Order: sequence, then C-alpha cells, then structure tokens
Amino acid sequence: MYIVGKKLFSSTTVVVVILAVTAFSLINSAAADRVVSSNNSEIISNSIPLENAVGLKWKLLKTNAGWSLGSILLHNKEVEQAAKQGMLSVRNAKTGEIRWMTASQADKIDNHTARLSGQDNIDGANFVWTIEISLSKDSLEANFSSSWNVDRDLNNWEVCLSYHDGFSKDWRLQSYPWAGYSESVNISPMRYCGVPGVLVYRPDQSLVILFAIDSRTDYLNPMTWTGKTSFQFTNRVTAPQFRSGINNLKAGIKYELPLQLFLSDSRDFTGAITSIMQSWIKVNDYKVDTTLHVRTPQQAFDISVDGRRKMDSWKPGIGYEHHKGTPFIYVGNNPIIAYYEYRLYEMTGDKLWRERAFQQIDFAIKGQQSSGVFHTSYYFRKSGGATSPGYYSWDWGHNGYKVDINTWMVRYILQTWQRVKEKEGLDREDWHKAATASLSWILAQQNEDGGFPQVVDVQSGLKSKSVVCGRTLVGLPIIAAITGDKRCLVASAKQEVFLKEEVEGHFWYTGQHPDLPPEDFEQDSIYNVVEYWLDKYDRTNDQICLDHAVANAYYALLYWCPKQLSWVKNPTQGAHTEQLHFNQYSVYSYHNRKIQCLDRLFRKTGNPLFEQLRDRVIQLNFYTQVTEGPYRGSVSEAIADPWLERKSQYGFNMRGNPYTSELVSDLMLQLIDLGMVQKPY
Repeated sequence: MYIVGKKLFSSTTVVVVILAVTAFSLINSAAADRVVSSNNSEIISNSIPLENAVGLKWKLLKTNAGWSLGSILLHNKEVEQAAKQGMLSVRNAKTGEIRWMTASQADKIDNHTARLSGQDNIDGANFVWTIEISLSKDSLEANFSSSWNVDRDLNNWEVCLSYHDGFSKDWRLQSYPWAGYSESVNISPMRYCGVPGVLVYRPDQSLVILFAIDSRTDYLNPMTWTGKTSFQFTNRVTAPQFRSGINNLKAGIKYELPLQLFLSDSRDFTGAITSIMQSWIKVNDYKVDTTLHVRTPQQAFDISVDGRRKMDSWKPGIGYEHHKGTPFIYVGNNPIIAYYEYRLYEMTGDKLWRERAFQQIDFAIKGQQSSGVFHTSYYFRKSGGATSPGYYSWDWGHNGYKVDINTWMVRYILQTWQRVKEKEGLDREDWHKAATASLSWILAQQNEDGGFPQVVDVQSGLKSKSVVCGRTLVGLPIIAAITGDKRCLVASAKQEVFLKEEVEGHFWYTGQHPDLPPEDFEQDSIYNVVEYWLDKYDRTNDQICLDHAVANAYYALLYWCPKQLSWVKNPTQGAHTEQLHFNQYSVYSYHNRKIQCLDRLFRKTGNPLFEQLRDRVIQLNFYTQVTEGPYRGSVSEAIADPWLERKSQYGFNMRGNPYTSELVSDLMLQLIDLGMVQKPY
C-alpha cells in the first residue's frame, strides 16, 4: 500500500545520526490509532545529555513515568519538540491501540553513550527491550541500537520507533519510488529500492534528514521477519516511523533493526545531499563491488554489432521493433539509433549502417504533423489506442504528444545532419527543416513556471504540469550550438530556474517515461540533470555547476541498491527500481548518458567513487546483454525482481524482455564516445 504526495525540500550540513534500531517507534498515530497509555508526563529535572564536538546533541529526558527520547539538537536547534511519551511504543494493528514505553533503567556510559532499558506486560507476554545511543566523538553520527524480545508469541502487535513524538514543524517525506514531497505515507511492506529509508525534510529547506535502516544488515529480506517492515508518516499527526513485527511477535527471536539518522541544515540541495551522502558512505563503509566482470567493452560491442546485423527486430525502411513481441516501432528513438548507426558506418565502412541510419530518420519525419510536432510511435497493426496501422503518439498505453521525446528527436536529427554534412558534404535539408519545425513547437509549449509539460493533449492542445523534461534540459543548449537559435538559450535559462526550485528543491524527479503520466516518480532523469550541469560547467567553468552535478550523482545513490541482496543471485548493487509501476531492478543507462557522466565526474573531481560506479554500471549492463538467439546483442529490461512483483517464472532473478532499440544503442554509443571500443572484429 502506498500514498504518493508531491515534492520536498532539502537542506543539510550533515549530522549523521546512525540510529541502529531494532525496534520502531511510533509517534502520534493515524486517526484510527488510540494512545491509551499516555503517561501525561511531567519533565523532572534529571536528564542525560550526550554531545559531540561537531554540533550534535541528544538530550534524553526523565518524566514522572520514566525516561523518554527527549530532543535531538543540531547546532543548538531542536529538530522537533521534546519527546516525552517514552523511548518506543507498540501498536495493536487490529484495534489501533498504542502503548508507549518509558525506560526504567538509564545509564550514562560516557559523554557520548547511554544505555536505556525497560519491560512491560502486553496481553500476558513479557516484552523486554534495550536501547543504546552512542554519538561519535568527532563526526555527525550516532548509533541508536535497539533490541527486544517476548517470552511468548504476541499476536496483532508491532513495535514502532521514531526520533520524535509530536509536531512543532511541518514536514514532507520522500521514499523512492513510493512517495515524493508527501504529507502522508503508508508503505507496507517496505520494498525499498536503494538506501533503505526515507528523506524527511521541512518545506522551507531548513532541515533535511535521512532516516534509514543500516544497509549493512540483511534489511527487508522477504524470507525473514525483516521483510514485514513498514513505514508510516502523516504530517502533524504521525511522526516518521518504522514498524516491525507486523501482527505477530514470536517468542525466542531477538529482534534487531539498526536505524540511522543523518541530518543537515545547509539549506540548499547541493549542500544537504552531498554532506548527507558523504557521511552515509563513511558511516556504512560503502564500497563499490569491483569484482563483477562479465566481459570487456570490446567483447560486448562485438556481440552487439554482430547480433544487430541479423536481428529479427529490424524492419527495413522503418526501424527497430522496440522489444520482443511489441506491435510498434518507437520512432522517438529512431534519430538516436540513426546517429549511433552512422557512427558504426564511420568505424566500419559498412554501408548497411548508413542505409539504416538514413531510413530511420526519413521514416521518423514522415510522422510530423502540420504544427511541427512529431508522432513518437508507429504501429504495425491495430493495438490499444492505435485503431489501425500508422503513426501515433500512443506510447504503450499513454496518449499525447511528448515534448521531451520531440526534443530528443530534434537533437539527434540535427547531430546526424551535422555529422553527415561534415563527413560527406551532403546537406539533408529536409532533416534540418523537420527538426527546426519541431523545435518551434517545443518552445511554444514551455509553461509559465519555466518547466515543460510531459504531455500535450492531441485534440485540445492542453498541456500537463511541468516535469523534469531532462532530454529537453540537456538538448536545448546542444541544439542552440548547432543552429545558433538563441530562443533555445532563453528557454533553457527559464528551465534551469524550474529545475532548481521545483526538482532539486523538492527532491522530485518525474516524467522521464513517455508511457506514464506526468507524476511518474523515476530515477532516470537524475542523470539528465547531471549531464546538464556538467555541460554547463564545461561552458562556464562555474564551480557551482559542478557542485550541482556531484550532488545529483550522490542523490541518485539513494535510489540505487547499495549492496548484494542476500536472497538474489543476480547482481543487485547499483541496480534501481525502474519506477513505481514496475518495481523490478533495472540497470538502464536510459536516454541520460549515465556511464559517460560518471566518467566525466571522475575526471573533473578525481573521486574514485565515480570511476568505480562507471565500471560497475557498464558490467551490470553487460550482465543483461543477450548473447544467443534471434535477439543476440540486445539488452534485457531488468536484472532482478527482489520482491517478486513481476510474478515471473524466473522468480528473484527475472531479466524480462530483450530491448533492441534505445537501451543497447545508447549503451554502445557511450562506449564509442569514451574510446573504450574500436572497430568490431
């Protein structure tokens, strides 16, 4: 179950509070919940202050009922109002009853560490728990380790934990792919894609928090009790909380779930995300697995080119079937494939590739409408919204003119036009004319907020809300450089404002998938944003642009699986959930030059993390490469299905359909541009 809201803010100096929790705390509950054991607590003068040298404090409070969570302070400012109800709570999932538990025993070990414990009788079961809070001496982190057990099975109850129990501030929450800029979230069970947790933040960007399970543990394993972990939040009602042991706590199990809390008050996207993620990397000793080696880039390139030559999905004079079994050519991809195959022609001298390149652009521009907009799909037969064979903007089940895909087409038509003219002296004026007509249509669609709509209604011309439109973000400056059209730069400047305020400023990346509605929450456009900032840095040498590129790359790590999942055989570190509706693991380099961007980040920053991620993403893509059969050389859509959401016969290790168009073309084109491959054998 999930509730998706909208965007959010970010801010951070990084205060890493590593909450190694085993229990989950429940703060105020949803409307149906009933706090029946509130202690009407009155603070007694006693307190346990924990403090480190870099601005993090935790002040535990003693009330007339016992010890409570108290306050976390970042640079002497409370994260939230003091929590007085207890250290943790249990909730009856059947009745909504909530019982808070205060600690009867509290020991301050030193200035950075305290251990608290207690026990209570719940429906005849003895519930025993311990929490240890430990702040590091010289970094913004703390361990918050919690464990509990029962001496007899306890049905209907779950354990809850959070870091506050009331509200003096408004908060929003992001948890990819379930919630973005959300005021209410119910994720049950959690199937978190990347870092197993949530971003919680104030809408005014004054504070950003990463509240997460320690990724070094076997978190969210569907084969164990941890797979029944859930997360709840409702602004001003239910504080952000993990819930564990859903409906059934078993005797004889020592329950542990280490949580982490990272905070930042830097008040801007780049500072918040960079500091939080650098701290997360340090605290969790995150390292890229460099042992995966499927094949060399040259070997993969040779397989791809050889298979492509004979691939059944090639439809002469039209283009490539999108993937196995589809009834259409996604002509929105024809120009980039044409550009790639013209590059193959340059490398090999084989006129087959030149012929295919020309045929694909020629066919794509035949679908142009009188307004200048390109249709983005061509159906071989009646299917879905396509009532007969022909050109449509029905992309899978989603109808409407696609602004971002039109920019994608314009960019690669012009890049191919430019290359052909330079190499052959041949001026395909019809290509240039079609591209500039589409460009005029694109620029006319810009919304008042500076962003571009994901979709425009075919009949009415009604525009959707603005989304990232990452292909447009990257493409407009490139198109301007080719054409000299200054309108592109004016539009680009406005789109950058939208990017900083409504995308980065809200942690809300949407709209990359042309087959889904504008609110589609996805990860692929993040690397469009990285590419945009890297390109601008190259033009301006402005350090702020590089800072934005780096921060977005760190942000993407939140979406990527941080390690090998114990119950999955196929590689998982570096994989990501494609989107909300397909919660499989994919390794797309999807219209965003991800591999090339990681290489550029490494060369500009010297940070080996980006080089290692580059090589990891390359090998993950090679792992999904099809090496035999009629689709030899294609790339499969998925690498794993950790929560069996696709219900495939292959279970956790499902790979999905072989994609024959943009995935493999984009991948191989990046390898060419990086100089990793030579003329195929």
